[in-house]
Amino acid sequence: MKSGYCVPAVARDIGRLGSWMAGPQVLVVDDDPEIVELIRLNLEDQGMQVLTALGGAECLQLLETMRPDVIILDIMMPHIDGWMVLMNIRDNPNTAHIPVVVLTAKTQDLAKVLAFRQGAQQYVTKPFNPVELAARIRSLAGTRVAIGEAAAAKAKASALKKIAVGKGGKTMLVPLDDIVYISARNKSTYVHTSSDQFLADSSLTELADRLVDSGFHRTHRSFLINLNKIKEIIHDGGEHFVVLHDSDETRIKIARRQVRRFREAVGL
Repeated sequence: MKSGYCVPAVARDIGRLGSWMAGPQVLVVDDDPEIVELIRLNLEDQGMQVLTALGGAECLQLLETMRPDVIILDIMMPHIDGWMVLMNIRDNPNTAHIPVVVLTAKTQDLAKVLAFRQGAQQYVTKPFNPVELAARIRSLAGTRVAIGEAAAAKAKASALKKIAVGKGGKTMLVPLDDIVYISARNKSTYVHTSSDQFLADSSLTELADRLVDSGFHRTHRSFLINLNKIKEIIHDGGEHFVVLHDSDETRIKIARRQVRRFREAVGL
């Protein structure tokens, strides 16, 4: 075990004194099993219920069915990093109310600012004081409802502005205004801009649901188009197509069952 995370005997005694209190349920997310176990032991020692997830994918899967009172989230994780997990938590109305404590080795001011802008409530750097961490968790658990109301109001007032995508091993956020269309093929989803394409983390169906009020329309089971990027609508032998504003002037067929809804969407 890392020496930087040793817990003083006094700290353990203080934790036990408070263990009679009904503790909140905490989800600990970190790709390092040793750190996860350390946090779990210390929080349980202070009367808290602890769930664990070894990485971003496991966290998001767990949140499909569980609603912890507080989430402790590491940032530097492979595949799905903490920034992407935090964005998913805040974008999902079922989890937007849950307070998040960012726990990371990053000490730069920029990282702290980004964490708060992304919707974190606390920022704790490693190595950490377990008693202080527990105190922060207890204070946040009491603000769960208030945060939920604020997040719900924010989500209702503004639609999704960016989509998380991956390319070259990096995760990026693409503004909706830059997206021409989204396609699905070979069990993967791709986001297309005027001159490039990226791999999306969500399925086409999930994106269609999230973008329902953002000017996107599903013209086919494999395509979701940005209505503001339509250059031309073509009627040819009973078939309908759209030509899009990108470098290839991409032409996409509108499925017959989608024609009426598409015409209503564009005011025809």
